Amino acid sequence: MKKLSFILFATTLMCFSCSNDESTQEEESARLEKMYNEIVQYSQINSKPCTDPEDWGFMKFGASSCSGYILYNKQIDVAVFQKKVDQYIAAKGKFDAKWGIFYDCMMLPTPSPSDVKCIDGKPYISYNSTTK
Repeated sequence: MKKLSFILFATTLMCFSCSNDESTQEEESARLEKMYNEIVQYSQINSKPCTDPEDWGFMKFGASSCSGYILYNKQIDVAVFQKKVDQYIAAKGKFDAKWGIFYDCMMLPTPSPSDVKCIDGKPYISYNSTTK
């Protein structure tokens, strides 16, 4: 009887301790949105006024050729910010692969960001407009 109790206990423990990755696309999308919102909040783009463009930086925000850039206040811990961005990009890549999401960026020339400008107290990325 003790042996049977132990086997039932061990089986129950294994069932409840196993990782169950049966989340829906909507649940995973909500987690990605939460990560994105935390990145935006950490960047201070919506909470700090832009009075000096030198106070702002930008970094690539995505792994694909059609990815954009995200602005951040240089007073934040940029290493922490980069880590958050990298974690989001990795999670987004896994999400896209799992759910078969494909982005067709078409091979259009994408302008390179050059600097940041302050317009009406908000930071904006300025892009080079050179054409070849």
